Amino acid sequence: MENYNPKVSIVIPAYNAEKFIVETLDSVLGQSWENIEVFVVDDGSKDKTVELARKYESDKLKVFVQKNQGACVARNKGLAMSKGKYIQYLDADDVLSNDKIEEQVKVLEKNEGYLGVSPSVHFMDGDDYRSMKPREESFWIHDTDEPVDFLVRLYGGDGERWMVQTSAWLTPKAICDKIGTWDETLLLDQDGEYFARAVLASKGIRTTGGTNYYRRFFYGGNISAKANKKENLQSALHALNCKSGYLANHTNSDRFNQAMATLYQEIAINAYPRFKDLVEICVAKVKATGKKPEIPVLGGRLIETTKKIFGWKAAKMLSYQLHKII
Repeated sequence: MENYNPKVSIVIPAYNAEKFIVETLDSVLGQSWENIEVFVVDDGSKDKTVELARKYESDKLKVFVQKNQGACVARNKGLAMSKGKYIQYLDADDVLSNDKIEEQVKVLEKNEGYLGVSPSVHFMDGDDYRSMKPREESFWIHDTDEPVDFLVRLYGGDGERWMVQTSAWLTPKAICDKIGTWDETLLLDQDGEYFARAVLASKGIRTTGGTNYYRRFFYGGNISAKANKKENLQSALHALNCKSGYLANHTNSDRFNQAMATLYQEIAINAYPRFKDLVEICVAKVKATGKKPEIPVLGGRLIETTKKIFGWKAAKMLSYQLHKII
């Protein structure tokens, strides 16, 4: 390790990120692992994102501009230019601790063919995130040589489901080359579909030091908070169909079916009552698993009482009507 210094390519899709891009790039250029190349791919921003990013241009950091085509197109452009042994995907409003990449490289250099995952701090925009501790994720995110089991557990095969945020991963370029590009048709759960392929193409997972800081917003700034739009729900359903298909090639266990029931049920709940065609598709998928998913908390005491007595559809309809009144 002392005589080896693999390059890490950092791919940053950016869209209207002028409020955050400086902080993000400072965290990138402040990495203790110095052998990096950085590709900022602006996706048609209408603010000063490009102007601010170009102040950082150097031999290490390049800025590219494309018309608005989505984050996956931007990631694919950055990936195509990457020459590093490892790929760090980083959203333009997130931040890395200064040792994040170094800690992950050190682990992966001793574990060829594995994916690295760092702890994540989920914080609301405006929080003092540096003082916050990472979330407790050891049950879901752990060292394992069983990629299939990792995904089944992550997706809810043992009960509660979880997530790995995009920037927490460090991915060997060899795995990126093996699985192909990001699905540019997806608007929601882009990273979930991509890293399902990556995990299954790996030897397993290695947890590392370092920290990824994931910025969240009160008013729906994260794409995952925009599940009230049909096109986003359709994207989530397509991504889940893909993930289910990938895993089904490896397992048909009770835990797998429980996980799929949980995830399809979640989309059905988000789609009801506005998009009943999607609800019907998801309910049929749940039924096909032969499992009964646990229904999550849908609201306060009135909503939960309605759910208990009349079912989740009645509870969602009541919640929907109340929100219309408010």
